[in-house]
Amino acid sequence: MKLGARLTTHALSAGAAGISFVAQPLPGSDQLFVIPIQYLLAASLVKERGAPLSKAAWSQVHQIIWGGGALRLMLGLTLGLIPLAGAVTNAITAFVTTQYLGYYVDRALDSPDKPPSALSIQDVLDAVTSLFTARAR
Repeated sequence: MKLGARLTTHALSAGAAGISFVAQPLPGSDQLFVIPIQYLLAASLVKERGAPLSKAAWSQVHQIIWGGGALRLMLGLTLGLIPLAGAVTNAITAFVTTQYLGYYVDRALDSPDKPPSALSIQDVLDAVTSLFTARAR
């Protein structure tokens, strides 16, 4: 990832995290701000590369953005009942999903004809399961 793309990703991730932290008392309200920030990030990275917007792997980008939104909403409705834990969790998930989106779009633009597959819920579950099974041995 080039420096400009990295700085853009970090700045927008920090902005998404800050907004999520502040907006946490109303579960789901951060989506009104974070989702447009994430689409802005994807479009900015495509524009920075000088590629047409059609070159982005939009179906995977949509999955990452809306999957992250569903994750934040689910965590907001569960951990959001704990005053500070909900806000911190919301901010962390907004930051991580925006960072992942930036790195995914950058990798997808490296090979526009065959973009990498997006991280799925099953991939996350397999990674968490492997952590616990490796420790159990």
